[in-house]
Amino acid sequence: MRRYLLLGLLLACFAAHADSSLRVGDKVLTIGDSAARVQELMGQPVVRTFLDQQDGGLPDHQLSRGEQWQYAQDNKTIIVTIVNGKVTDFETQYH
Repeated sequence: MRRYLLLGLLLACFAAHADSSLRVGDKVLTIGDSAARVQELMGQPVVRTFLDQQDGGLPDHQLSRGEQWQYAQDNKTIIVTIVNGKVTDFETQYH
């Protein structure tokens, strides 16, 4: 029984780590990396969407500017969200 619990915890840790990083060839892009690092590893995005996002630390009348950069790769679209010049999220959509 303990083995199964340990295995479940290890899988949960792996899944949590996978959400905070993205493999790009032999390099890794992580949450907190700069927009320049994204362009260095992935090039120019195919689609660039500008967002207005409420940041928890800002008053209600202030919004932080964010962007979503889309990259097409091998039957999938990778969406990288960037707020204030830093990566905040990755999303992969499979076609």
